[in-house]
Amino acid sequence: MRRTNLIALGVVLLLGIAVGAYYRDELVVWLYNLHLIPAPFVAPAAPVVSPAINTGTTLEMTGLDKPLPLVYSNTLDEAQLQEDLKQGAVILPLGTDFGEPGNMVITAHSSGTAAFGPFRFAFSKLADLQTGDTFVIKTPHKTYTYKVFSREIVWPTDVDKLPHDDRSTVTLVTCWPLWTNFKRLLVNGELVSTTAQ
Repeated sequence: MRRTNLIALGVVLLLGIAVGAYYRDELVVWLYNLHLIPAPFVAPAAPVVSPAINTGTTLEMTGLDKPLPLVYSNTLDEAQLQEDLKQGAVILPLGTDFGEPGNMVITAHSSGTAAFGPFRFAFSKLADLQTGDTFVIKTPHKTYTYKVFSREIVWPTDVDKLPHDDRSTVTLVTCWPLWTNFKRLLVNGELVSTTAQ
């Protein structure tokens, strides 16, 4: 009986080490979000050749230490989007622009391995945005302020959950829960002000 317990304990210990090694970065983000450790160091990644366009547009919101670069992707191809996400948060090509009627979708990682690139924790604090909070999109010519009006956790295929009306809205999207690809957290904001730069 005692030998069986020791073998079981050894197996559990080895599994724990294997899981911890595989999910190391995700555990670091989890501990950081619990304020148990300082912000994780993110080494800069090598430049990535991508069709995404960086026009100097940024996102500012609660939980970001500095403005997050936004890049315009010209595709919905998953493999290319993963490459584009290494440059910042990605604006999906859905035919709407900031300040126009309709909904824009901006997506970014909330956790992941080093292979996800330097912005793999970009939206790790997205869940902190609550209804009534604001976030800001800055383009080279204008600043757009959006007020959060809803939050929802949905299945990845629930595209019908995105706003479909005449308001000018932005949906911030990331995987949920952290360190999984299980569901999606949607944070919807409505344009409340526009100012020239």
